[in-house]
This record gives sequence, C-alpha cells and structure tokens, in this order.
Amino acid sequence: MKGAPLLLAALLASACGAPPAPPASPTTAWTSRTNTYALHFRVEESGAARRLTVFGPGGLGDTAGVFVLGPTGDRPGPLERVAVVSTTHLPYIAMLGRADAVVGAAHLDRMVDHSWSHRLPPVVEIGTATGLDHERLVMLAPDAVLDYPFGQGTDRTAFTGPTVVITEYLEEHPLGRAEWLRFFGVLLDRERLADSLFAAIVERYRAEIAPPSPDAPLVFFGSNWQQQWFAPPAGSYMARLITDAGGRYAFADRPGTGNLALDIEAVVDLAGRADHFGQVLELHGEVDALTLAGGDERLARQRAVANGGFHANSARTDVFGQAVLEPDVVLRDLRAIFHPQAHSGHIPRYFMRTAQ
Repeated sequence: MKGAPLLLAALLASACGAPPAPPASPTTAWTSRTNTYALHFRVEESGAARRLTVFGPGGLGDTAGVFVLGPTGDRPGPLERVAVVSTTHLPYIAMLGRADAVVGAAHLDRMVDHSWSHRLPPVVEIGTATGLDHERLVMLAPDAVLDYPFGQGTDRTAFTGPTVVITEYLEEHPLGRAEWLRFFGVLLDRERLADSLFAAIVERYRAEIAPPSPDAPLVFFGSNWQQQWFAPPAGSYMARLITDAGGRYAFADRPGTGNLALDIEAVVDLAGRADHFGQVLELHGEVDALTLAGGDERLARQRAVANGGFHANSARTDVFGQAVLEPDVVLRDLRAIFHPQAHSGHIPRYFMRTAQ
C-alpha cells in the first residue's frame, strides 16, 4: 500500500448525529476537544457545526488544512460520498462501518488481502501513473476527496470540490495514529462509535506494554534505499513500539524529526552488537537474512541479522493501514520476537522473525 512514508508504518455499534442548530456566525465561539495522543489534528465544535484543523510537520504552527462541517461550512453535513487518495485511510472508514461511503480510491492495485476489504462496495480507481484521474473524480462527484499534503496529492487547481487533508503518518505515538479514528468519526457522523472504538484500542495497547527491564534486548530498526541506510530517531513511531514491546532501541539517545542517515560500516558494527535487526519492506517472495541486509553478505552474517532478524512485509500484510488500528497486535508481535520464551505459540500478524 502506498500513500504514507515507509518509516515509521471492529465493533457493532451506531452513532447519532447532533440535533440541528442555527448557522454559526463569523463570531461564533468554537469549543476545542482534547486529544489524548494525536498532535496533528484538532476538532472544534459549535452546536452541530464541526471545524477540523489538520497540522503539518511543524505541529500547531503549521496548518495543513481546515475543513468545516456545518450550515455555513465546506459541507453542510457529514460526508456520504468520499474519494480516497491513500488506501491507508480505508481501514479507518471500514472500522466505522462506513465503507459504503467510498466511491473512488487511488492505488487499488496495491492493496493486499485485507480482513475488512469485503466490506467495500465496488470502488472506482481514480489513480493514474502521473496523479489522479480528474475526469473520473468529476463523474463520481464525491462530497470530498481525502488527500495527503505531500508528493502527488490532489491537484487542487483541477479538482474544484472540497478536499480534506490527512496527516496521520506524522504522529509519533502509535496511539496518536490510531486516534485519527476520531477525526474520521467526525467526517462520517460516527463520533460516538469512534470514541468508543478508540478507547478500546487504548485499553488493549496499554495492557500489552512490557514492563521496563535492565535486560531488554538491543534492537536496530531501519531501512535501506540505494545502499544507504536510515533509522528513525528517538521518540518516533517505531522507537516507541520497540520500547513498549520490551526492547532497547539502538538510537534512543538520538532525538530529532528526520531519519538518521547511517553508513554501512556503522550498521555492520551495530548489527554485530545488537540482539535484533528489523525492517519494513515490500517483497513478494520469502524474506531471508540476506534480503534483510539489503544484499550485503557481510551484514547478513552479523548476529542481529542472522539470529535476530525480523520484518514486516507490506506486500503481504497491511502494515501501513490496518496495523495502525491494531497497535496492540503489533506490540504482541514484537514482544514475541524480543521475548520468545514468554510468548511461545504466538502467531504473528504483522511483524515476524526473518527466515535464517
């Protein structure tokens, strides 16, 4: 699945909309809701109206988009027909029981086998080799396009309908990414359901957090692109998952907002000292130690790779989509890798040991 950077990535209920309220005037006071973990969106309300503000990499000082649901807003009521630029957003919609609202999506050919995909109605492909098919968008007439504010997102000069930008991939805490379920709940008139589902996700995740241990295994996690290695900094999505799963992240003392660039000598050295070496990749064949090492035989022989390698394969599992809404499952996968004796018999769903 595409539409989100590689580094880090249902309950039966119903919700009722708020009763009608008079249009908000320009001077109407907005009441802000409090997020528990998410830092890149804000929901404000005024009667039946909802204002959603999305923030970019700069946080609260970096507004990426504002969308208002209400009599005088971008859309008078909840979205009933949406087109989705990134398939990573589909699990949020499906979990809220609103898969029927999706009329178009890009990159449908990149979708892997999802446990929720059967809930989707016939969906029109809106992606092309160079961007979006605007003629199809016009034909579909969605209430809004759900987009991302980077790369080849929607060409707003060609598409005149409302656009809602989504930046869930910027959240560093796993529960922050999952909390975007509440954002989608506002868009799709499933606010109560979204709050309930998210609360359950938080409870399950917290129950899986491993207690701190002085014997925590040392874990390297990174990515390889054109013979250059990168690793997420301290405080990042993967760093948090590794720590909460009972691991000791190799770059826990390297804070920052961007990935750390590493030369091969440093990676080989660290792989010889660490206990585990992990990566997210996309491969249709079997993943072995040499694959995990990016084809470098010297790196493949190092202890962390040869004996402690692990991976998530986005060609096989929805690691950037459904896994975001199942952070407790991801945590169990990682705990079983870092502490196999305590989790024998665990069947991995997203992260698994690499074939030796």
